[in-house]
Amino acid sequence: MTKSFLNKIYQSNSKTSSMELYDKWAPSYDKELTENQYVTPFRCAEVLSDMVDNKKIKILDVGCGTGLSGFSLRKFGFKNIDGLDLSKEMLKIASDKKIYKMLFNLDLNNISNFEKRYDAIVAAGVISPAHANPDTISNSYSILNNKGLMIFSINDHALNDNFFFNEIKNVIKRSKFILLDQIYGDHIKELSLNSSIFVLQKSEC
Repeated sequence: MTKSFLNKIYQSNSKTSSMELYDKWAPSYDKELTENQYVTPFRCAEVLSDMVDNKKIKILDVGCGTGLSGFSLRKFGFKNIDGLDLSKEMLKIASDKKIYKMLFNLDLNNISNFEKRYDAIVAAGVISPAHANPDTISNSYSILNNKGLMIFSINDHALNDNFFFNEIKNVIKRSKFILLDQIYGDHIKELSLNSSIFVLQKSEC
């Protein structure tokens, strides 16, 4: 079972090299992650479904890639979904799947000036030392509607990086987000890799 790109991604030490890897990975991304039982997108979608009854809410899938997270959201009945990613090659594949209302090619670390507003933001497998930094959390606050939810995952590599994880905790403390839950479980089963899913809610302004 191939793990070639997975290994490279976890060894990547810069956002630039990470972006280049994702562009090259795009054609085989779905196959490799499906083979390795990447379940975090499903877990994030399940958490959102448990938190809200209204399936018509507006959702932004941050770091949507080829659409695996959007596909999981659709399985739970959500259809009003936009996607955002830095990789143009990933977005081409996501577009072909007809999952998203709109797709945006933007830097995940610079979304605070994004003009659209959402009821929920999902960032599955996105926030990590070599990808989207902890400020993605605080930047997301401004594009959420009041009492909106942010659901994101942090895998074992990031959880075990003391400096990075402390930054995550500090960003949450400094923000006006309310931490509703933190759920630890499977991330990529074939790698015996787990992740924590965080559920934040925007406080009323």
